Amino acid sequence: MLTIIKGPYLQWPTEQTITIMWETSEPASSAVDILMAERIHSGYHGNFKKPERVVKSVNEQALSLIHQITVSDLEPGTLYFYNIRSTNDQYEIESGPHPFKTAARSGEPFSFTVTSETGGYSSFDQSNGQINRNIFSQMQKYRPDFALFIGDIVDDGHHYDDWEKYFFGPGKSFLTSTPFYSCLGNHEDHASWYYDFFAYAPPKSYYSFEYGDACFICLDSTDFIDSDTYPNCSGKMEIGNEQYDFLVHQLRSTSAKWKIVYFHYPPYVSGGYEVEDLRKLCPVMEQYGVDVVLNSHTIVYERSHPICNGKVDFDNGIVYMVAGGAGAMPEWFLPKRSWHTAQSLAEPHFLHIVMTSSSLELQAIDEHRKLFDKFHIFKDSAGNRTYS
Repeated sequence: MLTIIKGPYLQWPTEQTITIMWETSEPASSAVDILMAERIHSGYHGNFKKPERVVKSVNEQALSLIHQITVSDLEPGTLYFYNIRSTNDQYEIESGPHPFKTAARSGEPFSFTVTSETGGYSSFDQSNGQINRNIFSQMQKYRPDFALFIGDIVDDGHHYDDWEKYFFGPGKSFLTSTPFYSCLGNHEDHASWYYDFFAYAPPKSYYSFEYGDACFICLDSTDFIDSDTYPNCSGKMEIGNEQYDFLVHQLRSTSAKWKIVYFHYPPYVSGGYEVEDLRKLCPVMEQYGVDVVLNSHTIVYERSHPICNGKVDFDNGIVYMVAGGAGAMPEWFLPKRSWHTAQSLAEPHFLHIVMTSSSLELQAIDEHRKLFDKFHIFKDSAGNRTYS
């Protein structure tokens, strides 16, 4: 019998396009309808009429198990709805309508959430997966424009069932209406499923995208730090390495006002699993004005002071965030904070980040929606930062 196993879920939003993916139990065709609906006032709640006006349709007759449809010629920053359909000789299935929003234009505010370790924490989890369900549920209440997952979203990337158990299952409702990006952690282990399930720009292990006034760069720290040399560098963080050159090129060429880099292993954390060799990336990120670096791996929350040249620097520094989200390992903390630590706590959590042309507001929120840390970066027209 034909059923939908995973999704539908959203990938790679731009101002004019969205990619929609899903997996079926049997090979089947792929079809997506994009709909719009009239907004109505209904007393206490603003709402929309039932989406019925189809504005775009894309069909792919070739049969597949993992379906990927990109819809183009959409309007920026616009709320749409979508239906999916798959058909084979015996069955037809559909799902929808589900809402989505195209990417914000330059100059428009937007928000996103950040978490990780939905699978990496599994061997320590005593909640039978409830932490994952809580984190996804709480993130959904903030209605972000997209989400970042900073690696280890599965326990073993080579185990097919892990992708449903730790990620697509607990995240189903959230992922249906929220585009997301992920980076490789050690638990994904470059498994083929990562490349099959996600529609990132080639080579998929590292990529960049722009959203609003921000440039986001995803790196594969498990390539810089090979498993057979971990936690030491394998000699790849230098000019001539394809990924390093990609980082330099993206930072040099972007005109975005804000720059955010994310990768799994943390160069700064006052706890176990700090990978100091990744600080070799810091000079080039400092040179080109990166504002925030997002990491995971150590299953805690930690925010650094702004750091430049290995020192606290409130004029030129980068803030390093460890968002080891869907779990908590307080025993992994050092007995005392390191010099670079501004705030830290071991609680299951996610980040909610709101960005405008001139400000970045970060909130750290636990699985019960309690705010436990918050900070702002303000940036003037010359690019000078102030913090609060």
